[in-house]
Amino acid sequence: MRTHNLRKLMVVSIYILSLVTASFVGISFTTATIDENRNPTYSPLVDILLYNNTPPIIDGDLESYAGEWENATIQENSFGVGPSRITITIRVQTNVTHLFMGISYVSSIFVPINATIPVGDSYNNESHTWYAIIFDNNFDERIGYSNDAADDVALINYRQEGAQDAYINGTATNSLVLDLNMTGQENTVSALTTELDDFNDYIVSYEVVKELDSQDTIGKDISVKEGEPLRYMFIIHQNDTALYNHTIINNKITAWNTIRLETVHDYFSYVDDPSEINILVYISDSSSTVERNLTNIATLIRAYGFNESVKKASEGFVITYDRMKDMDLVILVGSHIDLTKDEIDDTRYYVASGGSLYILGDTTNHDSKINDLLSNFGFQTYNDTLYSKDIGINSTIEIDVNAIINLPYFTETNILTNQSINTIEYQGSAIIFDDDNGTLILGEGYYQFQEGDLYASINKSGEFYIDQVKDGVFNSSEDISLNSSASIQAALELQRGGKLLAFASADIFNSTNILKADNKYLFLRQIQWLLNLQHQISYDNFVVDDLTIFEGDNITASITVRGDENSTIADVQVWIVVLELKVDTNKSLLINSGDGINFNGRIVPDSSIKTQFIDVSIRMHKRGYGYNETNLVEVFMEPVLNTSIRIDIIALIIFITSIGLAVIGGLAIKRFKIIKEE
Repeated sequence: MRTHNLRKLMVVSIYILSLVTASFVGISFTTATIDENRNPTYSPLVDILLYNNTPPIIDGDLESYAGEWENATIQENSFGVGPSRITITIRVQTNVTHLFMGISYVSSIFVPINATIPVGDSYNNESHTWYAIIFDNNFDERIGYSNDAADDVALINYRQEGAQDAYINGTATNSLVLDLNMTGQENTVSALTTELDDFNDYIVSYEVVKELDSQDTIGKDISVKEGEPLRYMFIIHQNDTALYNHTIINNKITAWNTIRLETVHDYFSYVDDPSEINILVYISDSSSTVERNLTNIATLIRAYGFNESVKKASEGFVITYDRMKDMDLVILVGSHIDLTKDEIDDTRYYVASGGSLYILGDTTNHDSKINDLLSNFGFQTYNDTLYSKDIGINSTIEIDVNAIINLPYFTETNILTNQSINTIEYQGSAIIFDDDNGTLILGEGYYQFQEGDLYASINKSGEFYIDQVKDGVFNSSEDISLNSSASIQAALELQRGGKLLAFASADIFNSTNILKADNKYLFLRQIQWLLNLQHQISYDNFVVDDLTIFEGDNITASITVRGDENSTIADVQVWIVVLELKVDTNKSLLINSGDGINFNGRIVPDSSIKTQFIDVSIRMHKRGYGYNETNLVEVFMEPVLNTSIRIDIIALIIFITSIGLAVIGGLAIKRFKIIKEE
C-alpha cells in the first residue's frame, strides 16, 4: 500500500509541475497592494486668528467697551512651579496691520503702583514686576539662541508708559537688548491695570498692540503675513530682577503658544484638516549646523497644524519602509553619514510607490550616504563647496527669482503663503546629473522602473567651480569647473505619483537662515508642492470608444484635462497607453482640439500582445504639476477570422518542454516500478 501511494504521489507531482510550467505562457503578474490606511495622531492645535477691523482700546481694561474682545481667539497658558502655578488668559486678535493681545491673571505677589521705585531703569538689573512677550522668529523653540537668530520681544513695565521694542540675543546673561533701530515702523504700545479681589489678590490685566510687519530691515522685529503662523511665550517676573538666564527663569516662563493669521488670499486645492497630513522629519548634523539648529523646519511645519514627527540620527533612529509608508512626506536633513543600504533601499521603494521625499543634503565627503541614495534617482551632489570664480562673490551666492525655474509652485498663488520669492542666499554644493556616454540623463525617461521627469528647479548662471582644494581660489588643475551655470536643486516626478526634491545644502533652512523671509517662503512653497496640496492635473469626460476590437484595429479615446479651478494647463502632455503585465508596450500622444483642454487620439496595440483583453489608460504630465493617470479600462481583443495562427516560439518551447517532463516522469515510474511482495 505504501508503494502504491508513493507512485501516485510521484505521478501527481510531475503532472502538477508540467501544468505550472505550461501556465507561464499566460500568467499575469500584479504587485501587492500597499495598505494606505492611516492612523493619524493629532498635532497641537493651532488657533486661527480672524481679522477684526475694530481694534480694542489699549488702556489696560479688557472690558472698557462692550464687545471689545468678543471676537478674539482665547488661549491659556501658565507660569510658576507646583501648587503656586498661575494660569494666564490670553486674548488675541488682528487686523491687516497689527496684532492685539489682552492678558489677564491673578497673583498675590504683584508690586502695587505706589511702591518705592528703585534707582535705575534697566530691565536687566532692576527688581520689579515686568513682562516680556517673546516671539519665536526662527521657529527653533528657544529663547534668543544667538545674535543671528535673535527673537523679537515686547517689554511691558507698568512703571513706564507704553511698551518697549527689544530682542533677546542669547549672547550674555543680560541679553535683553532694546531695539533702537528706527528704519521700520515699530510702534508697540501697552497699558496695564490692577485691582484687588475679595481675597486681597491682584487682578492684573494689560493690553498690547504690535506691528505685524514693521518692515524693519536692520532690527529683529517679527514679519508675519496673512496665513502665516506666529509662536509666542511670556516671561513674567513678579517683583524680581529682570535677568535673562536660562538657569533662573524656568519658573517664570510659559510654554509656547501658536496662532496663525487668517488666510485671505484665494487658493485652489486645500486640506480640511492639516493634522491628517503626516510628515516625518529625519535629521542629522550637517557640515556647518548641528542637529538642534535644523529642527526649526519641523517646528514651522507643526505651526501650520500638520502632524509632524521629528527624529534624530543621534538618537539611533532607523528609517524603514513601514515607518514611511503612512507618511505624506518624508524629509531627510543633513549628512546622514550612517545611512545603511537597507534604509536607502526602503527610501527608494517609498518614492517609487508614490511617496514624496525632500532631501536637504550636505557637503560631507566622497563616501556620502546621501549620494548613495540620490544616485538611484539619476543625480548626486558634489562633495565640496560651490564657489563663484568672481572672488567678490566667493562662496555665498545670491539666487534671484530669475534663477528659479518658472514652475507653478514657485510663481503662482499658494496655500501656506502667497508671498513672492525675490532673492535667497545660498552656501553649499551643487547638483551633478548622471551621464550616459557623455549625455546627461535629464528630462523625461525611466527612473525607478517607471516613467519620470528629472530636472533642475534652481539653476544659477555664472562662472562657478567646485572647490576640491578647499582654499577658496579656483585651481584649474584641481578644482571642478562648472562653466556657465550651476544646478542648486533638482526635482524628480514619477508616473506612479512619487516626488523627490533635493537641495545640495541643508543649511539653507537652518535656524539662522530661516529668518530670511525668502528662504522661509521657498521652503513653504516646496513643502506644499510635495504634499500635493495644489497644482494637480484633473480630468473628466474620459471615454474609450469601443471596448471590444479586432486585432490590428485602433483604440480611440478622448479626455478633458484641466488644472486648478478648471484652468487650462499650457503644454500639458497627454497620451494613451496600453499596458501588459504592468509594462508600457506602446503609447501615443493625443492631439489637442485647439482649446488646450480637450484631447483625443488613437493607438494600435502591439501585435505581440497575446491576452484576450488589454488595459488601457490615459496619462497626463506637466512639469511642476506631476503626473496623473486615469483608471484602467479593459478592451477585449477578438482574433481576426480566416488568418493563420501565429506561433509564439517561446511559448511553444515551454509547452513542448512541459509535455516532455510529463513523458519522462511516466517512463521513470514504469522503469522503476516496484513489484509488490506477496
